[in-house]
Amino acid sequence: MKLALVTVPWDAPGEHAQAVRALGRELWDHAEVSVFVEGSRAGGDWFGVPTRPASALVPKQFDTVLYCVDDAPEHAFMAPLVRSLGGCVALHDWSLRKFAHAVAPAIAHGGWRGLRAGFEEGGFAGAREGWAGARDGSSPLNRSIVRFGDAFLVRDEALRDAILTDRNAPTPIAVIPWPTHADGDWSAVAQALFRAFERFPAPRAARKGLVSFQIRERLRERTERPPR
Repeated sequence: MKLALVTVPWDAPGEHAQAVRALGRELWDHAEVSVFVEGSRAGGDWFGVPTRPASALVPKQFDTVLYCVDDAPEHAFMAPLVRSLGGCVALHDWSLRKFAHAVAPAIAHGGWRGLRAGFEEGGFAGAREGWAGARDGSSPLNRSIVRFGDAFLVRDEALRDAILTDRNAPTPIAVIPWPTHADGDWSAVAQALFRAFERFPAPRAARKGLVSFQIRERLRERTERPPR
């Protein structure tokens, strides 16, 4: 199996990054893994394999595309990928407010642009927050992930039920409890994960979405590049 793993760089801090690294050690026993990270942070090693920029991801070259998503600003680069290309999302939090504010900063700025961004991430509740420019509110602001993922891996039945209720459509979901620390039984997690992949849909071949994503990423990198 060829697996595209979309995650944060190897040296990223935090418990989520530690858990993904622990899982990564097991993934290599089951698949040929390519690791994709945010474009400006690509190139570093992941178990001796150089990471690639997210803009280089072509889903049809893989059997499975797996996004490891947490409620953190540094994961925001995955939102346009999931929206344009689809794939399987390992989701650990229902509320993605920090993630969403990084995806759509207009939510915190208020006005019409905030209303539109808030609606896209959180429906009518999110739109009210966006209009007011509120950083705190009741909406989970998770639609760029929950509405556009093709399949999901979740930690418990409550998160599974929340996704199915929100999408109101048949959705491939596997409940796989993750250990709470890096020393857990990640081998069992990896085995359950690949069993789920066997019944999940294949990645999309969304060329139009991929090209538009690549253009946006290159424009963004140019604007962020420091002057010579």
